[in-house]
Amino acid sequence: MLIDKEKIWKAKEKLGVEGADIIAATVGLRQYDSHNHKGLCCFHDEDTPSMIWNPKSNSFHCFGCNRNLDIIDAYMLMGDTYLGAVRKLFEKASIPYSFGEVGVKTKQAYYYPQPIYANDCDQAYSYLNRRGISTEVCEYLNLKQDERGNILIQYFDTNDVLTMVKVRPSHKVQHGETKIWCLKDKHGNAYGTAPLLYNMNKINVNAPLLICSGEFDCAAAIESGFANAVSIPLGDGNTRWIDECFDWLEQFNEIIICPDNDESGTKFVKTVVPRLGSWRCKVAKVPDLFITPSGKEIPVKDLNEVLIRWGKEKVLDTIINAQDSPIPSLIDFSDIEDIDLSDIDGIYTGIKGIDKEIMRLFFGTLTLISGTPGSGKTSFMYQIACSCLDQGYDPWVFSRELPAYMSRNWINYLFAGRRHISKYHGDNDTVYYKVDNDAKAAIGNYYKGRMYFYRDDYDNDIQSLKDSMVDAARKYGSRLFILDNLTTINLGGDEESKYTKQTELVNWLIQFSLKYNVATVLICHPRKMQEYTDNVGMYDIGGSSNLINLAHRALSLKRVTKKEKEGTPKRNGKGWEKPPIKYDVIVSVIKDRMRGKSGFEWGLYYDIPSRRFFSTPEEFDRQYAWDKTRYTDVLEYPIKAEEDEVLGAPIMEGGG
Repeated sequence: MLIDKEKIWKAKEKLGVEGADIIAATVGLRQYDSHNHKGLCCFHDEDTPSMIWNPKSNSFHCFGCNRNLDIIDAYMLMGDTYLGAVRKLFEKASIPYSFGEVGVKTKQAYYYPQPIYANDCDQAYSYLNRRGISTEVCEYLNLKQDERGNILIQYFDTNDVLTMVKVRPSHKVQHGETKIWCLKDKHGNAYGTAPLLYNMNKINVNAPLLICSGEFDCAAAIESGFANAVSIPLGDGNTRWIDECFDWLEQFNEIIICPDNDESGTKFVKTVVPRLGSWRCKVAKVPDLFITPSGKEIPVKDLNEVLIRWGKEKVLDTIINAQDSPIPSLIDFSDIEDIDLSDIDGIYTGIKGIDKEIMRLFFGTLTLISGTPGSGKTSFMYQIACSCLDQGYDPWVFSRELPAYMSRNWINYLFAGRRHISKYHGDNDTVYYKVDNDAKAAIGNYYKGRMYFYRDDYDNDIQSLKDSMVDAARKYGSRLFILDNLTTINLGGDEESKYTKQTELVNWLIQFSLKYNVATVLICHPRKMQEYTDNVGMYDIGGSSNLINLAHRALSLKRVTKKEKEGTPKRNGKGWEKPPIKYDVIVSVIKDRMRGKSGFEWGLYYDIPSRRFFSTPEEFDRQYAWDKTRYTDVLEYPIKAEEDEVLGAPIMEGGG
């Protein structure tokens, strides 16, 4: 639930210094001076009162440990949820407010769990005590135990409704043993389909938020005195929680990220910080090693291990000493990541021969795609988007070439393939193809909530596009951005400033790709839209000359003409002056700054029913992830190889 911050501030302001007395009484502030409104800090041991009331913020501030304590914090320290604390605040201030029943918006309905609790929690709490987590914190987090002694980790939404229960053995998990699982219903369905943050129902949105990698790390932070802590639900590699909780997360002015001390934790920070906003994010660094009195070095993985090895003070130091992002525009040269191209993540096109040459559409790069009219740029673009989804990445598409319903139709054909497409005869013996209904429904469920299309009826001005792309990168975690095409984007300005505006756009797309670690594709038409006899080259791409100079990579598509398919025989009838080209389209790499070479060409066939490009039987009969059927037959390949032809071989390869 999103509660109006202004109402909270008005409630605190209305209470004034009365709020100080309420806080002091609620938490039992020691040696409280009601006249001067100060007392001993409740977060650390001290002999001289250093927790002093600040009338400007309507909260206490400790000048010893730099902690703040407002009335919401006070109620929550006593076990209230955030919702309960705000209710009490409004009641004390006599401010009417309707809380409603709307919690965090989710894309799917919850399966509300109904756990069976044991009569006591002795076994679970005993294990957690050994990990440095007290019984009081266990009770605060509503940790329970099932009849087998397993720990029940309960997830509540912001309305305090139980939405997910994770189960973990109450002992050290051995190699090969299942470490954690979600509670399931009697039908075997996992409860809790929406990835919410653990402990988000007990968070004060007016204070800095700590995001941990695991529930026990969250408990360690609370145990050490930092109560405004949550943990992610599905591991470092899954960021769906940002999508689900985006509006709730937007309320925080400061967010501290505390990742695990491993490679996945490093990737987690790189992915999460840009989406949450680098201007408000700090990163807490867990110490690498714990050195025993005997000199033995023990690797430290997470915040809970910091608690076990060093104690509460070290945990709090780790959180408080989280580092701001450095100056965004500068980096120490020695800190630049030293990696090989093979280590850079990206998106495969799904066409083996092309991927072998270009490797991937690398994250952090801009690719230009051009081509002759009718060369299949749309199919090629959408085929990459389909491949992107199958690799676990979400695409965002802007297209004014086709309306949204036609784009969806096109995508359905690509995903379906020949196995799920039927041939029909219409009026006047017209032949047409349709995706089978069952396949269409399954495909729709597959890309639901994963593929995003810029609305046909929305403004196509450059600022609206930029805002949409940033929102999709941050809120939905989209990793592939396709703009089709340059001429359909309203850049503003007059004809004289057109090329300047195009250059500005390309520069922004490059910066956007780097900042959010995404792959961006911009479709550009050739300067002249008539049929080219040769491939579209570097200087044939329409628009500013800077487009091709600035982009990391440029590809072109050329439709093979009927004459080229027939070939040109020598006048003496022996051999070929120009051998026949059996392919339908030729893809050329006309610039590749990533690999430092160009001049590579690859021949592709095109299947009209499925709208797929292919060069091998495997690509023709590709089975996308939505289709779980195991086929025993082999789909008939429509291309017959000639003796001197190797399917999928490059047309020409050069360097330079």
